[in-house]
Amino acid sequence: MTNNDATPSVYDCYKGRAAVLRGSYSEPYLIESRRIVGDVGPLDVLVHIHYSGVCYGDLHSRDGGPPAPPQPLRPLVGGHEGVGVVVKLGIAVAEVSNIKIGDVVGLGWRHSACGKCRLCLEGSENSCADQVVNGLQTDGTFREYLVAPAQHVLRIPDGLDPVSAAPILCGGGATVAALRRGEVSVGKWVAISGAAGGLGHLAIQYAKAMGANVVAIDGPEPEKREFCLKLGADSYVDFTNGDVCSEVLKVSSGGVHTTLIMNSHPSSYLNAFAYSRPHGNVVALSPAKLE
Repeated sequence: MTNNDATPSVYDCYKGRAAVLRGSYSEPYLIESRRIVGDVGPLDVLVHIHYSGVCYGDLHSRDGGPPAPPQPLRPLVGGHEGVGVVVKLGIAVAEVSNIKIGDVVGLGWRHSACGKCRLCLEGSENSCADQVVNGLQTDGTFREYLVAPAQHVLRIPDGLDPVSAAPILCGGGATVAALRRGEVSVGKWVAISGAAGGLGHLAIQYAKAMGANVVAIDGPEPEKREFCLKLGADSYVDFTNGDVCSEVLKVSSGGVHTTLIMNSHPSSYLNAFAYSRPHGNVVALSPAKLE
């Protein structure tokens, strides 16, 4: 098949399974047969999904709670960490993307954004008030075939394992953005609170790749310490053992330049300001659970 075949058509032949939410919040995902019906839009692509990660956000889609709406949107196909192969192109896709048929692509949190507001024009589409989220406000990646706007589909680099790429589409992107916002660079000290978690373990690896020194902060479990140090953390601090702030100040020679908060305990926020250097950066990726 060539790009000359990239014309709108009816996709009755593209049918597969999907994990669908029905009814009220807390109802389980149901496996159903779904097919693509109607024409692909001129700026859309049809993707055959091969893999989809499962994110904590998928629990919000199922059970409610921010950012899910007060009333559930049903029926809804969950998922926002999909990797698959492009099988059809809208007729005008070349105007907005270099995606081609046969490309391995990823579909993350953002399905679409307005493209016109200040945030979109500054490259912060994920903060757009009118963005549409995969698996939360529109059908997501827990299905075998999915139509998506071409300009919000990412080509997966050659050589990157598509299974490994799937979860990076959500947590990986958020973590990289946090490191950049925190002005992480070669030789600086970074504290990662919740370092052994889904976001934290990525942050260790990315921060080290950026040349930073990493203080991993997490619980007393030996396997967490071993895990973080194996990923490249320079030091590990058990937040349950003694004075966390004094320990971080000690190992970082006077305080860290950047803290990433990747857990929801309120003490993580209080401690971050205590062990930061003057003019340090604190970037929160997890909302605090306040009593």
